[in-house]
Amino acid sequence: MSEVEWRRKWKPDLKACPWQPITIANQQYLFKCKYTHSSYELLITDNVKFWFEQLEGEDLEERTVTLNPNVKATPTRILDEIQNCLENPSKKTKLSASPKKNKFVINVDSQLAGMAFVWQFHCEETDSSMISENFNVPLLAMVAELTRRNKELVKIIEAKDKEIDDYKSQGAKTSRKHIETAMFVTTAFENDMIMSKDFEEEVKRLGTSGFSEDNQDLYRQIMTRYAYLTRVVAAEEKTDESLEDKKTPSVNSWETNRLPASLADRSPVKSANNSPQKSPAKSGSSAEPSPVKDTELLRRQALERKLEDEERKKNEPKKKKKKIAF
Repeated sequence: MSEVEWRRKWKPDLKACPWQPITIANQQYLFKCKYTHSSYELLITDNVKFWFEQLEGEDLEERTVTLNPNVKATPTRILDEIQNCLENPSKKTKLSASPKKNKFVINVDSQLAGMAFVWQFHCEETDSSMISENFNVPLLAMVAELTRRNKELVKIIEAKDKEIDDYKSQGAKTSRKHIETAMFVTTAFENDMIMSKDFEEEVKRLGTSGFSEDNQDLYRQIMTRYAYLTRVVAAEEKTDESLEDKKTPSVNSWETNRLPASLADRSPVKSANNSPQKSPAKSGSSAEPSPVKDTELLRRQALERKLEDEERKKNEPKKKKKKIAF
């Protein structure tokens, strides 16, 4: 299956959802949320702790009735309103938080079709594996990819400088003086970035602006490609295992599985279960392989290959002899 076909059929999970900034009670958080027609998964962090909640089916409907007894709406409509309150809050939407021991409750006050709408997220502190899969590993992958892109851009700029220098050596000049640029120097550029005011502002924000719209798209693309690559590896491993199983002959099922149906009944080789030379094994004793059994297995394998070759030759179409005109 090609990657394009796989992307059409693949359903993104929570790991593929990008992080988004959100402000609750004048404090910055990062969150990600995965919605279906009857459930949601919410993961939120203050860059110190991570909290998670999954709500679906009857539990979602029960909380809706408890918090909004006068609101009559389908679960899909409720989830759409929850998504709007988190991602596109209006002026009438108010968010507050109640951190507790190992728990994090988010209160939402908004309006749905002109009526008051209330919601609560009851998140619990999550484990380290979820933090690694959704935060640490993706962020490291983003840093590595942005570093790679930065190096490629430097190469492009240096190539452009060589091209411009060649034009200038032939007497070419810019039509306007203010658009002329100096030769790009990587070290000077990095020093300018470190000494700039914007660098100081980014350090103060501690990465809260790291998930801009462009970076959200980068995160989504990285996790989608990662899901595709891991899916391919898993499929290949499964295929290799099945091939190994097919290559390994089974002594007990050799006649029934490997011989042609026309030869199974009149095979000169008897199965191990019907051999008159073999005595029943005593319970509690472990049978060890003997040279006789090894010789019998090798003989069976040789006969098996011979029968397969004869069967294949019978099924092969006969080549027509070329007629030579005299």
